[in-house]
Amino acid sequence: MTQLQTLFFLGKGGTGKSTASALLSLVLMEKGKKVLLASFDDAHNQSDIFEADFSDKACSIGPCLEVLQIDRDKEIKKYLKKTAQSVKNSYAYLTAFNLDNYFDILKFSPGMEEYALVTAFMNLQTRYKEYDYLIIDMPPTALSLRFFNLPALSLTWVDQLEKLRMEIYKRKEIISRIKFAGKEFERDKVLSRIREIKSDYQTLKDIFEDSQKSNFFVVFNQDVLSVAETRRILEQLNSLNIKIKGLICNNRMQEEPKEKNIGNKFSSIPIQSIPFSSSPLIGMAALKKHISSYDLTFDKIFFLKHKGLTP
Repeated sequence: MTQLQTLFFLGKGGTGKSTASALLSLVLMEKGKKVLLASFDDAHNQSDIFEADFSDKACSIGPCLEVLQIDRDKEIKKYLKKTAQSVKNSYAYLTAFNLDNYFDILKFSPGMEEYALVTAFMNLQTRYKEYDYLIIDMPPTALSLRFFNLPALSLTWVDQLEKLRMEIYKRKEIISRIKFAGKEFERDKVLSRIREIKSDYQTLKDIFEDSQKSNFFVVFNQDVLSVAETRRILEQLNSLNIKIKGLICNNRMQEEPKEKNIGNKFSSIPIQSIPFSSSPLIGMAALKKHISSYDLTFDKIFFLKHKGLTP
């Protein structure tokens, strides 16, 4: 059975990661690969590029290519609803409190966007596991890095919660079951839930770190600010034990101010260049023409050959 490959496209806002992910999606489609292109960016750039209205329901735009747009607000609501239901199911005595009001407030809490995107990502991993490729057009840098940092950060907190719970268990000799309102409740549902959460985040962290499952591409332009942000992205991902598959230099302008010695700055990472297009890369016809005109082949896109850039 084919193992799903996930391809993440990151980069500074405006560098062209949506265009790059759209081009690669079409390259893979032409190769007969089954592909889902998912936009995690609220800018809805994929809708503009393909001249189609995308929603969180996958839309088929080719023989084996589907596109969807993650609705972040909807994902936050789904995440909170699931959490609220889980709490109510586990602790019936809390129904005396109006939990819904508290969860309404939680949707504005820091970190909700990352949790929503993580939930959406894990759902896509399950729903499209039979596909060849899951291509994700990520939001701007700050949110993307928080997304990738969430598993490691959450595991740190959950480890401490697990230790604390075990100490409480030892000190107070909590019995495994108690009687309440005529029903039985497992006292250690708290510990079970902590371990369940721990397992989920460990699975996610493993996916990000597994180069056989996840491929990371950073899109940049040859200007000073873009190159500087790209370096910061690489440093942050490296600290999370996430390896970069390659860099994609998108030439947006024919005569673009260039940072010097780019090849030296990223000497250990393959670089693919997307040539300048004199016409907007909007619509399926324009995208396919650009692919064929510059021979953006499967091998080149996947960096089987090193492609350096001249300063």
